[in-house]
Amino acid sequence: DTFSTVGVAISGSYKYSGGVLLPSGKVVFVPYEADKVGVFDPATETSSTVGNTISGTFKYFGGVLLPSGKVAFVSYNAGNVGIFDPATDTFSLVGPTLPGGYTYRGGVLLPSGKVVFVPYEADKVGVFDPATETSSTVGNTISGTFKYFGGVLLPSGKVAFVSYNAGNVGIFDPATDTFSTVGASISTNNMYRGGVLLPSGKVVFAPYIADTVEVFEPGNVEPGYTVSGGVPDSWRALLSPHFNKF
Repeated sequence: DTFSTVGVAISGSYKYSGGVLLPSGKVVFVPYEADKVGVFDPATETSSTVGNTISGTFKYFGGVLLPSGKVAFVSYNAGNVGIFDPATDTFSLVGPTLPGGYTYRGGVLLPSGKVVFVPYEADKVGVFDPATETSSTVGNTISGTFKYFGGVLLPSGKVAFVSYNAGNVGIFDPATDTFSTVGASISTNNMYRGGVLLPSGKVVFAPYIADTVEVFEPGNVEPGYTVSGGVPDSWRALLSPHFNKF
């Protein structure tokens, strides 16, 4: 139970917002104010910046490892989905421009290979399809500001959004592209940031302003999806130890 700092100092402020474990064992840092993608190599305990320069401020908030082995960066203020390819250390923008600023905080990979973006200031759920490199907004309009902060894929195949200022748990059903709120009312004072799926199917919300841990129990904890023909190698880092419900 020890903590230490490793590698050389990384300059700048508000550099990265989120990290993604690659199948190689390296970790990709998601650029927030940093103008390049960060990569940490645990084998050598070294960090570096790679790829082309990325312009803009408050660019991305969270990243998702895709079945292809590439990483999708969730647009916060960038306006486009960012794609980082660790095989070539290159970064690119894909898809149409997403509406608004400070739109999404966190992304969730679906069994279909698509990625759900968690609405923060956005008034609709975002969905990115890596197969076509297109993004869209779907479902009914979601009112409020600073709504959700992170999401969790449930065994049912639905996605739970963690309430930051929304006042309820948000549920997105990718089968019908619909959004709903469930459960008892939660205080709207920046309560939780991020959630973790337990082996039981329940979800733990990490307290930010809240002084208690929130545990959400979905109505259906039975597995709602399967993958046939084996699991892609690029998914193996995602499915260990407790997320192998695909």
